[in-house]
Amino acid sequence: MIEFLQGELYFKGANYVVMQVGGMGYKVYSPSLIIAKLPALREETTLFTYLHVREDELSLYGFLSVEEREMFLALLQVSGIGPKLALAILSQMSVQELRRAIFLGDMQPLLSISGVGKKTAGRMVLELKDKLGKEVLSEEINSEVTDTIHPDVRGEAVSALLALGYSLAEAQKAVPVLQVDQDYSVEDLIRIALKNSAKV
Repeated sequence: MIEFLQGELYFKGANYVVMQVGGMGYKVYSPSLIIAKLPALREETTLFTYLHVREDELSLYGFLSVEEREMFLALLQVSGIGPKLALAILSQMSVQELRRAIFLGDMQPLLSISGVGKKTAGRMVLELKDKLGKEVLSEEINSEVTDTIHPDVRGEAVSALLALGYSLAEAQKAVPVLQVDQDYSVEDLIRIALKNSAKV
């Protein structure tokens, strides 16, 4: 497998680029969101690649990060999603947006993607939710506690509510964000969160 390509960006298309590496030009399919982030032509760049093998075709797909490539590979594991549709999905939603929509079961953003119908969106949620769950939870907790000094305490409280059957959105809303001068235990935050959710 070709792990990555590092070379000069020779051409940019709507859904692919051509990279010049060691005197050879490689056509690499890539989501439009990623192509928009690439440097100017004739500048050097690195793309993490996936080689898709079919009986009559070898196709290279390229991404700016391993994380993006892993999401592409995860999409390919969903029944009914091939490389072209996976490329279209990542051309309209970032990895973070896609993870969040799948984990929360938010079908609307998925259905807005050209080529994704209700059945495909449903399969994406069903087949990828558990796989992406921990990554989404980590992102959500980190984003909420960046400006506080109690990230572990709040994160444990959110995790406890998830174990009780709360959705991620409900747990994030119920557990307060601690300020610098506040010193609560995990148990304190859980009690507060349960009271907050009972008021809704």
